[in-house]
Amino acid sequence: MDEKTILVVDDDLAMQTVLEIALREEGYRIVLANNGQEGVKLLGSLKPDLVICDIMMPQMDGVETFQQMKDQLQEGGIPIFIMTALNRKPWFADLEAEGAVIIQKPFDIDQLLRLIHDMLS
Repeated sequence: MDEKTILVVDDDLAMQTVLEIALREEGYRIVLANNGQEGVKLLGSLKPDLVICDIMMPQMDGVETFQQMKDQLQEGGIPIFIMTALNRKPWFADLEAEGAVIIQKPFDIDQLLRLIHDMLS
């Protein structure tokens, strides 16, 4: 089985570290982006199998990042998980309709890993 690549876009170092350790242990290759612009730039060259993106980020938030990545993601059939500490908002439905999976923080890491595994297998 070839190694699946996951792009993690999050400005929170602690969250990056938690995800990186957990996902590496599951055998995924992790590429980190510290903000939306970096994530969008990386997406072009990287061709990840899955993207995990936070909503609350400076400069360019997760929603805008998703909007900029969307066409490439849909073309490549690449799932995107959007993490948020926000309570459910009406506009989450728009994101979901466009193919995003909303992950509420705090989340159970094992549950997230199962979800990623199901998406990628």
